[in-house]
Amino acid sequence: MSVGVTSDSSSEDIQNYVNVRRFQSWSYIRAILFVVSFPLCFVLGIIRLFIGIQGLVILCLIPKRVKLRRYFVRLVLMLIGVFVNVQKPTRKDFQPSVIVSNHISVLDRLVIECSMACATLSVRDIPLLIRLVVGSLDLTPRHEAPPPTTLAKVHLESSDVPILTLPEQIMTNGRGLLKFASWPFSISHKVQVVCVDIQRYHVLTPNLTHLYSSPLGDFFWTLVCPAHWANVRYLSTEVDWLDKNPEQRARCAQQLISTELNIPALSLTCHDVSEYQKSLIKQQAQSVDIDSLVRQVIEVLPNIPESEIRADLMRTKDTTQTIYNLVKTAPRSSSSVKKVSKSAGPAKPSSSVFKDPAARANMLELKKAELIADGRRKYIEKHGLDVEP
Repeated sequence: MSVGVTSDSSSEDIQNYVNVRRFQSWSYIRAILFVVSFPLCFVLGIIRLFIGIQGLVILCLIPKRVKLRRYFVRLVLMLIGVFVNVQKPTRKDFQPSVIVSNHISVLDRLVIECSMACATLSVRDIPLLIRLVVGSLDLTPRHEAPPPTTLAKVHLESSDVPILTLPEQIMTNGRGLLKFASWPFSISHKVQVVCVDIQRYHVLTPNLTHLYSSPLGDFFWTLVCPAHWANVRYLSTEVDWLDKNPEQRARCAQQLISTELNIPALSLTCHDVSEYQKSLIKQQAQSVDIDSLVRQVIEVLPNIPESEIRADLMRTKDTTQTIYNLVKTAPRSSSSVKKVSKSAGPAKPSSSVFKDPAARANMLELKKAELIADGRRKYIEKHGLDVEP
């Protein structure tokens, strides 16, 4: 068996494998093209929305065992601009119980439905209507739902429709393969590995998904983009899944998809991506807080450069301490003590400064420092002294 592209955990960088925003790059030309094309794309999306809703509702009424259903799924996808190419294995006698695939978009389950009827476990990363089409086994709240393996085994005892699972458990940008969860491989040893690759055709090439997107947002961009091309490949393998435990099966399936798509098999998990998302949100909140603090300090110290204020606030995270530090060093710092314009009046402090005794004292110290510096400057100019500042 061929070995997939592996990635050393020390060199893995999460930001290379997930999208933080919908558009990776922006320019004036792209902005003009976006403004010109968006009205047409929006109208196209509205038309596709009505057609798609009707088609998905009809799919909910067609039983899974009807073979004509998969062709109707493909027709509905074509009407909303998704063209699917399926490459099935040469082996026809194999009936899988579990289908595993990579996860790159909200469309993954639908494009696999084009080739094989399958059911999925309770999921909340796709719109409700699509969830009903693919056949969610459980729609109860998470805290009340039984374990997924129990649901799947109960389903397979009474039906020959295989279970579709996405072991990455979170969407990526397709440049790497997250570590597979092992629980889908404990359902059954009859495993079929599938890889999905979707290309989006649009003047701005928006990403299929990103960290902060919602299922409805992803589906909206699917409707307004002119076309998508999806490749679904069923990987033929002679692996004896029966002789492997769930962990070994997960690693083997990850390597198979990694080899087929020529992307690295990562040791990162969906939990690492979730922690990365939380850290980004925290950094953005801190950045907003620092900007607010900088504005407060500038109201009190209008003559101090913003770069110095920001640098001190990054260390202290406190406006009072920063004001004290800057006032303390102001008389001795050539960059802080600047010539006061005769036309410039005194800065009007905010009401919050008068309510804070420490900030009020610091403001008085600042005025004292400014008066001393201004008096020293006038004395030197009056007597013509050559003194270094």
